[in-house]
Amino acid sequence: MRRRERSPQQIDPLGALSAGPITLLAAVASVVYAVVMTLVTRSDLVSWPLAGLSLAALVAAGAVLVTAAHPARAPFGRRSVVVLVVLLVVTAVLSALSTAGQNGLVRDDWLSLSAGVLLLGLAPYRPGREIAVAGIVTAVAVGVVVVFEVPTFVTDVPGVVFVVVAMTPVIALAFAGAAFSAAFVTLVEGWIERASSYRRAGTDDLRARIARSVQQDRVTILNRDVVPFFSGLVEAGVVTADDSRRARAISDTLRGTMVAEADRTWLEQLLSTSSAGVRGVVADPGHVAGEMTTEHRTALRALLVAFADTGVVAADDVSVVLRAEEARVHARITVATTASDLVVRHRLTPYFAVLRVVFDDLHVDPSLSLLTLRFSYDQH
Repeated sequence: MRRRERSPQQIDPLGALSAGPITLLAAVASVVYAVVMTLVTRSDLVSWPLAGLSLAALVAAGAVLVTAAHPARAPFGRRSVVVLVVLLVVTAVLSALSTAGQNGLVRDDWLSLSAGVLLLGLAPYRPGREIAVAGIVTAVAVGVVVVFEVPTFVTDVPGVVFVVVAMTPVIALAFAGAAFSAAFVTLVEGWIERASSYRRAGTDDLRARIARSVQQDRVTILNRDVVPFFSGLVEAGVVTADDSRRARAISDTLRGTMVAEADRTWLEQLLSTSSAGVRGVVADPGHVAGEMTTEHRTALRALLVAFADTGVVAADDVSVVLRAEEARVHARITVATTASDLVVRHRLTPYFAVLRVVFDDLHVDPSLSLLTLRFSYDQH
């Protein structure tokens, strides 16, 4: 189980989903700008093949950003950031080679701005510190490339000026993304902490209300079964063998009902009440559903309720199996589908994306007639 990262996507998975169009726009904008500037400054090119390869590397970097940010691949991993930075460094080298000896101006080079925009696109997904490091590495690579190009520049200024001009867009945009990421995480964590304190403050009152509700349920059971029995005994004035057997049966029934209700987990309660619109069977012999964190429960509850809301699965026949193995709990959810695989994925993709963030090993297996989800979590 990997350590939970302090990133916007981990803190607010639904917010990261809404950033998808912006991420795509950042990738497209960086490539379009690079292509336009390549055509505008085509007189500086000494090798069209190398220029094409540099653009291809930039396109690949944009593809990595968009692909890793897709809900079906959540969460956005550090490995994707490393690949993105490597591709940007390759882009910088190829771009410089394509204009070797002919690049007279650093200010019309597209690399710095395009790279910076792609790094800015990491803001909704990765921790601020990681984005800043990626920006520094990319900026250093750009600066090194510019150092080798200094002799070809026509402006008579110290070489360090060219390096600063080239590195500034990368640093500025990457640090802007890092600042957004860090500030967002700090604000949301603060809100969560305040909400948790309010929840803890109201726990005693909630317990009292639950106790009153449970007491009322018990009174209802007594009025339904026990009171009529005793009323009959009073009227008869005598206790028979049949009355004794009935008394034992009522006692066993009440005891069994109370024990069953006391042992029910939150998951069993969810799937046994009609208010959620979803019903099913939970196989949880170890009562490990209670080991889920608040994030786990919220994400899983949202998915189960979505089964009823979306209408693409048989929400009245859900099967949940929880099996504890050492420090981990392995879960399997199966439900019959009522629509095609494509429709099921389309309607439930946002929920799968959130589950992938909170359960990092989620595996979704939709077939023609059955949807199966497998994941695991730590026992706390």
